[in-house]
Amino acid sequence: MLLKGISQYSQYNYCLFDSFREHNCIAAFSCGRIDLGFSNEHNFQVKRKVYLKKLRINFHDLICLQQVHGNRILLATEKEKGRGALEYNSAIPGYDGLITRESFLPLAVFTADCLPIFILDTKQRLAAILHAGWRGTKNNILQAALQILKHEFSSRAEEIICGLGPGIRSCCYEVGAEFNNYFSKNLVRRKRRIFLDLAGANLKQLIESGIPEENISDSGICTSCRNKDFFSYRREGLGAGRMMSVIMMK
Repeated sequence: MLLKGISQYSQYNYCLFDSFREHNCIAAFSCGRIDLGFSNEHNFQVKRKVYLKKLRINFHDLICLQQVHGNRILLATEKEKGRGALEYNSAIPGYDGLITRESFLPLAVFTADCLPIFILDTKQRLAAILHAGWRGTKNNILQAALQILKHEFSSRAEEIICGLGPGIRSCCYEVGAEFNNYFSKNLVRRKRRIFLDLAGANLKQLIESGIPEENISDSGICTSCRNKDFFSYRREGLGAGRMMSVIMMK
């Protein structure tokens, strides 16, 4: 079940954040176990084309990253259009987040347990998307993105809306004792086992950055619990496919 503020279109295999749509921005993530990542399948480009057509996005325009589990964020412009749309080698290396101020420029990340994060400055008209695994979260990728918006574009926290897509949640994300050194909070202990609340750690960064709680939408989806609908690296291992999360201002 999805939380309030998210619409699911099962027949089209995607979900949309309603708050973004109200500001003329597509913020969508795939469902239904369609592998849209850089898989070994020869037809992954066809899958992307069909999927994005439903969202009225030209798949040739898609901007993708090689995603290195870091906290670097790139300001994307027209010159990056199409990077990674058709092949991994053309995707932008060294980054895990994208920001743009340009309309009709689709930005994407691919996940299978890591958390996709959507950001929109409704006043300045800036869109961002992040790939936040435990390493990126530990290194505050979300706060890094918000700092860029604040210092480079004069964004104000109260004018920013955010969405948290599907990711592995604290019910399933068991981690080792070394995570006590990485996270002072957002660790859940059950029967001498430790679980990371990845979404909670990012919510903490949002609140600490001044984003009002009413501006935050959370899908509430655990990719491990709902493995019939979403890919989970923890459950499936190396064979896991990837969901696509995409944001585009109109």
